[in-house]
Amino acid sequence: MGQEPSLEIPQEDRPRAVATPAPARRWSASRPGDLHAPSDVPWGGPFGTPGPDTGYGLKLAAGATLNLAEDERRHPVERVLVLIIGARASLFGKAPSADDLGFAVMLLGLDTSREIPEAATTQLAAARRYWAPRVAHSTADARRLSARLTPDLLALSPDDLRHRLALGEVPLAP
Repeated sequence: MGQEPSLEIPQEDRPRAVATPAPARRWSASRPGDLHAPSDVPWGGPFGTPGPDTGYGLKLAAGATLNLAEDERRHPVERVLVLIIGARASLFGKAPSADDLGFAVMLLGLDTSREIPEAATTQLAAARRYWAPRVAHSTADARRLSARLTPDLLALSPDDLRHRLALGEVPLAP
């Protein structure tokens, strides 16, 4: 629309030039700790095995139905669940799922519907009572428990885990 010749336009309403930034300059890593490629990212050992969205394990553990003893508190047991869920999911390079939660619940002896012998359930409960308060408050103890979660153990199917538990193997025994 044209401008009326008899009206004066104030300075603040007049068009202004907009500053545009220059194109980004090329960057390359030059410091000793900089990573040059994705293959340079540390993996395994003390660095762990990161997985995508392992924080979702917190939501899974919070929504789980747990058959705890009267003297147990939910929060420490959830921390152990999250540790197992995250370790298993990251071993397969995926985000935590309900299958990982079911595996962790069975490994801690909280699943009473899987035909696990009473002796194994008692041993699993003792291991859970040992680890839960320690893992919830100590990073060193969480690392100790993580070291017991071997890739062979975490790669088991729920049926294979149930079979090993029925044989009396308690992988998390203190």
